[in-house]
Amino acid sequence: MAHIAIIGAGMAGLSALQYLAEQGHEVTVFDKSRGSGGRMASKKVDDASWDMGAQFIRAHSAAFTAQLQQWQQYGWVDEWNITPWTADANGLHPSPDNVQRYVGMPRMTGLSRSLLEPAAAFVASTRIISASREASAREWSLSSDDGKTFGPFDGLLINTPPQQAIPLLSAAPQLAAQCEEVDMLPCWTLLLTLPEAMSSAADAVFVKQGPLSWIARNNSKPGRDKKEAWVIQASHEWSRQQVDAPREQVQQELLSAFFAALQQPQQQPDTLWLHRWLYAIPANSLTLGALSDIGQHLVVCGDWCHSPSLEGAWLSGQQAARTLLTTLPNMAEEPL
Repeated sequence: MAHIAIIGAGMAGLSALQYLAEQGHEVTVFDKSRGSGGRMASKKVDDASWDMGAQFIRAHSAAFTAQLQQWQQYGWVDEWNITPWTADANGLHPSPDNVQRYVGMPRMTGLSRSLLEPAAAFVASTRIISASREASAREWSLSSDDGKTFGPFDGLLINTPPQQAIPLLSAAPQLAAQCEEVDMLPCWTLLLTLPEAMSSAADAVFVKQGPLSWIARNNSKPGRDKKEAWVIQASHEWSRQQVDAPREQVQQELLSAFFAALQQPQQQPDTLWLHRWLYAIPANSLTLGALSDIGQHLVVCGDWCHSPSLEGAWLSGQQAARTLLTTLPNMAEEPL
């Protein structure tokens, strides 16, 4: 049995955890946030809740289609049956498609918590700032920003945005150089509740003009709180232009664009919450699946290594876990 550390509890790290645990290894997961999920984040205030990052999950590959079906059987996800709409130069209009969209239950973080269960330990609210490996001991040691050390670990898997992975890769400069090739795009996200439900028939809207890219009535998803709650996500281009703009200015522009896109009169929201995803999605994924330094029992994964989606993150984590096991002496998978 190997003792493995995973830095980052996003989808790729949790995917790797599932695989490694199934093979009988002991895995400790670290994350700088209080909970798991990364961009599968959710927020709850009183009788309202929002999926504030990834809005849904869809599959293109047979492997991930089968995984979603299994998660649905477990009750970890459910299908979000909606007719998407489009807001563009022609106005607001339905845009039906045949895409199967799933969401975590009862929030996106519900899925991440279920996927985290096989971990031997989850070390939350801990920012790992360095990773070192003693060549003589052939083991990894981790240090956090509050002066704590963790280890030793036989293998290390890093699942963070590439900009945050670079400081952890001093022992593998070739991997750090690959991380530097990836451009991550920001996304301003506004969450709100309204005192009265809007009459709009649109529960999910792809916005093709102005500052927005996506609008969703969060309470239209299965299992959610019933309070009228909306998620408003700005386009990546607009978010980059406004990345350091005053928060009040960003909030007001997104709020005005929201009502305009839905062709609704403005209301005074009950609740407003603005969040900036600094590393929301890769502009240019490496399409390598995962990065590895076999000699040092080190792998790096994330959607930016594969493709920009939760499916891409899951596939990256699976590949990273398989690769890591092949690097550990006498600990590779047993043949079927």
